[in-house]
Amino acid sequence: MSDANRRIFPRAEGEYLAWFQVPGGVFEQCLALDIGLDGACLVLPGALPEGQETFEVEFQLAPDWMVRAKATLLWQKAHSNLVLAGIRYRPVRSADRSLIGPWVHRQRKVQS
Repeated sequence: MSDANRRIFPRAEGEYLAWFQVPGGVFEQCLALDIGLDGACLVLPGALPEGQETFEVEFQLAPDWMVRAKATLLWQKAHSNLVLAGIRYRPVRSADRSLIGPWVHRQRKVQS
């Protein structure tokens, strides 16, 4: 990977249980393939509707730790029968934001 393509903030890679808000306020289950300090890649069962650029997302980072965040859709593309979506997010609780960085660091150590 060239220096130009390296992320400023690394991401923990894996399969993390997540939920995203669909129109009507209902949360639907999905997976996060990677999670960073302020961004993630989600695997969705279908494309988000055109014009739905902001929504809520929740990540299950530990059995007793659920992070709820406001998300902005950056991109989405079809992948097999699913959709990959890149998001930028900001946790609702400031305490979660301060804990995500150390969590990502620990996850990356476990993965290597």
